[in-house]
Amino acid sequence: MLITRCVKALTALSVAAALAVADDGRPAPELIGWKAAWSVPAGEDALQSRLSGDNLLLETPGTVTVRDTDTGAIRRTVSTAVTNPTVLSTEAGILFFTDSTKGVTNWVVHAYDLASGSVLWRHAVPASENGDLPQIQVVGRAAVLYQRRSGLLSLDARTGGVQARAGDLPDCDGVITGTSRSVMLLTRCKNGGVQLASYDPRTLRRNWTRPVTTRHTAADDGARLGYEQPPEGFVVADDGAWIGYEQAPEGFVVADVHDERFLFAEDGTPRPISDLPISHGLGGNGRWSMPLEVGRHPDVEDSAGFDSNNAWPLPGFLISRDRDTGRLGAFPLDRPLPHYITLLGSTSHLALIHSDAHVTAFRPVYGRPTGPVALGGVPPGDWPDACSLLTPRDVAPGARFLPGRRSLGRLTLPKPVTCDWVPPEDDRGVVSLSVSWVSPDAGALFAAAAGQIKGHESFDYDPTIEGEGIFSYTAHGPRGTFGATLVNVGPVIVHLTSPSRLVQRLAAARVRDNLMARYRPGERVRPPARTGGWTHLADEGVRADPVVDGDVVYAGADDGLYALDAATGRMRWRSGPAAPMLVDGLLYGARSDGVAAVDAATGRMRWNRQFDASDIVIQAGGVYAGVGFTHVIALDAATGKQRRRFRVPGSLGNVAVAAGTVYVSSQEGRVGSEQGLLSALDAKTGALRWRSRLGAANSIPAGYLTATKEAVFAVTGARVVALDPATGKARWRAGFGDLVRYDPIMIGGTVYLGDLAGRTYALDTASGQERWRLTTAGDSGLWSVTESRGTVYIGGQDLHALDPETGQERWSRPLTAKVSVHGDTVFARDEGGMLHALDAATGAPRWRFQTGGHFQTLPVVADGLVYVGSSNGNLYALRATDGLPGPNPAELDRRPG
Repeated sequence: MLITRCVKALTALSVAAALAVADDGRPAPELIGWKAAWSVPAGEDALQSRLSGDNLLLETPGTVTVRDTDTGAIRRTVSTAVTNPTVLSTEAGILFFTDSTKGVTNWVVHAYDLASGSVLWRHAVPASENGDLPQIQVVGRAAVLYQRRSGLLSLDARTGGVQARAGDLPDCDGVITGTSRSVMLLTRCKNGGVQLASYDPRTLRRNWTRPVTTRHTAADDGARLGYEQPPEGFVVADDGAWIGYEQAPEGFVVADVHDERFLFAEDGTPRPISDLPISHGLGGNGRWSMPLEVGRHPDVEDSAGFDSNNAWPLPGFLISRDRDTGRLGAFPLDRPLPHYITLLGSTSHLALIHSDAHVTAFRPVYGRPTGPVALGGVPPGDWPDACSLLTPRDVAPGARFLPGRRSLGRLTLPKPVTCDWVPPEDDRGVVSLSVSWVSPDAGALFAAAAGQIKGHESFDYDPTIEGEGIFSYTAHGPRGTFGATLVNVGPVIVHLTSPSRLVQRLAAARVRDNLMARYRPGERVRPPARTGGWTHLADEGVRADPVVDGDVVYAGADDGLYALDAATGRMRWRSGPAAPMLVDGLLYGARSDGVAAVDAATGRMRWNRQFDASDIVIQAGGVYAGVGFTHVIALDAATGKQRRRFRVPGSLGNVAVAAGTVYVSSQEGRVGSEQGLLSALDAKTGALRWRSRLGAANSIPAGYLTATKEAVFAVTGARVVALDPATGKARWRAGFGDLVRYDPIMIGGTVYLGDLAGRTYALDTASGQERWRLTTAGDSGLWSVTESRGTVYIGGQDLHALDPETGQERWSRPLTAKVSVHGDTVFARDEGGMLHALDAATGAPRWRFQTGGHFQTLPVVADGLVYVGSSNGNLYALRATDGLPGPNPAELDRRPG
């Protein structure tokens, strides 16, 4: 997780020294935190956003938007002739930017008049060897450019005319800033020497040079501060040190070399940093600098960014330095810390942060804290004991608690803020809690955390969680799936985790009830209503299409195969993870590493076979599977014993079974000249019935395949071949404009094929003649064809309802992937995880339901319920009439606390 620090405080905060004591004689209010003032959309990359004076500059292709930093309102949108403008600054009513095209010999600096949006001038400067952009500083009528390679260049700010050059500078890394009368150049050379020089902005005559003596090496400073990368607006010198400026009041310059600050008067006189005027800072006595960085509390060792595994403490922090002692202070935001965040800089009364494709302005919050500012001014004693938020009755009889941490760096709280509740036997029943934050504004922080998680692509959430004040989510990462829940009542936010999502969900309701007894006594949350629907909570994503068999629904999740009561959702049994397949009344579980037969009544495994399965077909008493790259095996469906093993020529493709024959596609030959093959094998004996050459094969896998009793359709590259099942002779061939990437779908007398360009072809099964085609915007990777009641529904980039005879479109909707049709209702999904129920005849919406994750299964309809699985771990049974979900059965059993 990337946290970009920033030491670029662009404008001093004017807090009058008279405010150091309030009118009533009490000490003036102290800085206790930061609160969001406004937020506007911005580019994904923080480099597309820049703060310059009182302007926020946002780059998009061909435009630069200038916003007011006080309100976020648009001041002007400047259209440029540059595709990828990189803004340098706005100074003296002029917008300066450069073309960021890579590989060019020269950078072109553009100057636009902000009032009119018109071009003032353009000037080419040599591109640096490392690609760094030129720096620019405007003083009076002079625009001074700086590059290490070419030195200083003074241009007339309004005309672009060259006024002076200063190329005889030391070959050192440098950064410039300006005062009312001078341009300052701070340099650090390879030998570690640092100096600050002042220049006349128009003539570039040097006014003075002062050495800057540092106490620490770059390595020492970096280790001490723990910075991951240089702050915004700083330059990294050859020896790794960072050099830059903090903006100071008129008449002063504050140079920063790594974390050491040096104060100079404009005439070059060195001054103690304590001489910095008291009005230049935050707080009634100006003791705190403008924010230096944004991140977690500096004393927290956990990784930066919103950590789904440990949400203590929950908010992000802006870090400032005490002007007298030099120590760092952390001041909480009213927002959690995103994974990617950049402090753009500060104005006189706002700090601007880029995160989640937005720029948000935060204003300082002042008060008279009764507790440490690291806790937002809340007394440590107001933080509840994390172990007191549950009881053994809430977890399991005999459960014991293990208190955890109670410190935040040097700050020790009187009660533990983390706690583990451990049941006597089941490890999956462990519940871990942390009191994430205590604040009068906890509700806003809770809502912001929920909104942030909903908007992040790596998180799913649960829209059916019980009642108010609870938000449950699932995180997906390289270490697997992880679930957590946030609970908010009154001033307290609690974070819960458990290996079991159901245990976590029930414990969250108990924590909420116990908090309400403290902070909202006499109030109760209405228990979950019985709707006729239900929700089953698996611990990982539900990916296999549910199978309904009478009064049982089988759901395949990454953590297990579940048998659930179809009407109530109560679990009957659970076995190892597999995709359910019900064939001839027998239940099988298909996996990537094999297949098993499962007792449908108990979940007990009848037999299990492990192999590297590429394609599994179960039919007519046999299990047929592609194994490795060259073989197909046949197993007895009742016993799992291997009947036979077939070797196919070349590399294995797909397997299909129909009317006692096993069809296997493959391809052989050298790369670039592969030939497609189709082999037909007797399902009982394994004898080769015939083998046909399909022609050039340039697709992977070797061939998509569909077989019925009447015909076999095999795909090779951009062609399909229809073969006689008895002889293997080609009946017809058809070619297309692009590779076909799906198994053909045969419905009645029509075979449908989809290609990589997003086209769907409807061909006559007997002749191969094209009946019609549908052309869409492109292939979605999730093509499907379903026909019902005289309409064919094609899913892809969009959902299209067509006349199956003519291909004439009846309606379409911007919905993706496979669809289900039940009676007069079509069930389809969108990319945002929403399930839509549509009128089959008109496409008019009937209802929709937000699953909170990504769809993993086809909607299955039975007995008035719609079963659908989600990546958040939920299997939903929704009422087919209105899409209403229901609670988990265990929630109906729970008595209110």
